[in-house]
Amino acid sequence: MTRSGALASVCLLLGLAVYAVLGPVPLGWVDLYVVVSGGAVALGWWQLERRAPQQPWAWRWLLAGYTAWVVGDLVWTWENGPDGPQWFPGVADVLYLLGYVGLGAGAMVMVRVRATARDRTAVLDAVVVAVGVAVPTVAFLVQPAAADADLSTAGKVVASAYPLLDVFLLAVLARLLTTPGARTPAFGLLAGSLVLTFCADAAWNAGVVLRGDDFVSRWTDVGWLAAYSMLTVAVGSRGLHDLAERQPGRQGDARLRLVALGAASALPGLTLAAGAALGREVAWWPVAAGVVVLSSLVLARMAGMLERVRAQAVQLSALARVDGLTGAPNRRTWDHELSRACAHAAEHREPLAVGLLDLDRFKRYNDRHGHQAGDRLLVAAVSAWSDALPERAMLARYGGEEFAVLLPGLDLEAGRLAVDRLRGTTPQGQTFSAGVAAWLPGTEPGAAVAAADAALYEAKRRGRDRVVADPAAVRAGGLPRWAEGARVVLQPVVDARDGRVIGHEALARLPGLPDVAGALLGAHEDGVGDLVEAHLVRLALQVPGRPPGTSLFVNVSPAAVASRRFWDGLPADLDGVVVELVEEHVGRDWSTQRRAVQALRERGARIAVDDLGAGSGDLGRVLAVRPDVVKVDRGVVHGCHADEARLELVRLVVQLAAAVGARVCAEGVEDDADLEVLREVGVQLVQGYHLGVPSPRWVTGPVVPGGAAGGEGPVGDPLAHAST
Repeated sequence: MTRSGALASVCLLLGLAVYAVLGPVPLGWVDLYVVVSGGAVALGWWQLERRAPQQPWAWRWLLAGYTAWVVGDLVWTWENGPDGPQWFPGVADVLYLLGYVGLGAGAMVMVRVRATARDRTAVLDAVVVAVGVAVPTVAFLVQPAAADADLSTAGKVVASAYPLLDVFLLAVLARLLTTPGARTPAFGLLAGSLVLTFCADAAWNAGVVLRGDDFVSRWTDVGWLAAYSMLTVAVGSRGLHDLAERQPGRQGDARLRLVALGAASALPGLTLAAGAALGREVAWWPVAAGVVVLSSLVLARMAGMLERVRAQAVQLSALARVDGLTGAPNRRTWDHELSRACAHAAEHREPLAVGLLDLDRFKRYNDRHGHQAGDRLLVAAVSAWSDALPERAMLARYGGEEFAVLLPGLDLEAGRLAVDRLRGTTPQGQTFSAGVAAWLPGTEPGAAVAAADAALYEAKRRGRDRVVADPAAVRAGGLPRWAEGARVVLQPVVDARDGRVIGHEALARLPGLPDVAGALLGAHEDGVGDLVEAHLVRLALQVPGRPPGTSLFVNVSPAAVASRRFWDGLPADLDGVVVELVEEHVGRDWSTQRRAVQALRERGARIAVDDLGAGSGDLGRVLAVRPDVVKVDRGVVHGCHADEARLELVRLVVQLAAAVGARVCAEGVEDDADLEVLREVGVQLVQGYHLGVPSPRWVTGPVVPGGAAGGEGPVGDPLAHAST
């Protein structure tokens, strides 16, 4: 509060206190009430012109209303003199009624300034409160005044106007309190001033009902003086200039609204009860009219609420069907619209093409420019592609940086050309790979998407930045050409105690590609690694003549087992298969693989952790996966007989495996010395060139170190022979 405002507050509080104690002390031709009220209003005008607030007309109307009342008090004193009222209505009554108009106008201007838009619900709430209060007002004040034979027609009109204008003031006040503007001290003082005005009027009216027209109360005068004073203090408050600030996000107290609406709705019934308690006959028509109007208003408010709920439901439904970042339809909408498009194409016998687009090397773009720049690229790409697509086409965000295109009315070649035209519109010089397929009548909608997906990965295999609609690529299942020529060789896994062959590890060989691991890594970067690994597992399972009772060890990456397409390529029965989860070059939370491991076991497979000792997450792998076999990396095994540190690491692996109930297989065994110490520390299974080189043939008997074999292999569970 400013210094002048603080001084004004002190002076007004002193005046209020003196009046509350002494009452209307005569001061010449006026009394103390007029002095305090006139001083408050004059001080308010002085501060208003001095501080020049935003939207000054609201304050001018409010001060003009109180000024009219103060002048009306002076005129009333002059009109009536010491002998009491001389005539009614008089000039003072005109000023009093104009004062109500000024207060209502000022409050309405403040509502218009603070409200961001017309709030139909808030208006209805204000009208409900006003109608509820109007019922007892009409029943106890207006109707008796209209029936008073001692009053002239003008007197009846004025006597009825006073309580009705109080109802109008209450309605405007209720609307003001529900505006979402700033709740500053100035607003609180302004609202308090109007509330005190209404309360003082209501108290005076209640006194008239209970005690008659000669009712006088010092405390109603104190209420009016406090209302004048609070408005003056509001003008001097520091929050004056923020009062007109709009705050659209601010919501009123819903519970307070419900209490006010409930109380207003109960007033017609309470009016009848009050009339009976006071022994007064209450006219039926104001109560009946109030009930009808209130019921209509409540129905209108409920209709508004239902409409708002419906609009919000529509909005939520739209949000559920749209990608939050790009604004494009999401995967859920895509699935729905794809089914509809297939049904429409079948009914009207028209072609339908679908496409899948994937921004090239989007992760690299994110790493270089930041994720926010990546988000901006996605948004810009969706906007550019949408503008370039045919009218009936639909672009949806399929997931991450992958998008799906629905192309009704276009065959395979036309669809490819439509998608290919999008390449030149991709923003910031970025490229994409895409696959296009045609939906075939009588097939599932997902078949076309799967074919487009295979074509997309063929586009990546061919070097990215291209659109492929190649039926041959689709028939090949999206495999790279080099993977189609892969073959499998077998290396025996041997019981360390007696040389019995308990299984074989299937190793891939790629014509012209000696670096199998590098080729698989590249396949994963191109998005087809899961398909390649599933293909290699199938090749291993198709090798005929596996000796009864032996296991087949196959290498699989965690990235592959996380892919749905990999699972689709596996047989349902994996009995006798040991899936070796290989170490990856990137870090992985191995606890996320538990579900995949459990699914493999449910198909009959056993689980091995491969290359223990070659990576940083070995302990976590074993504890998370709880494998049946732990394979020690050749880098640890080779030469362990002459290196105590390596041998100690093998001992630790044996202890760890025993703790989780797994067997230990040492890879890379190249001589008898390593084999002997491995037996001594408790290694159950061994594998390496010293025991058998990879070949296309199965080994069927006990292995003599150096690679020879003979005799019969084990029967029953092959891993049961590996116990210590």
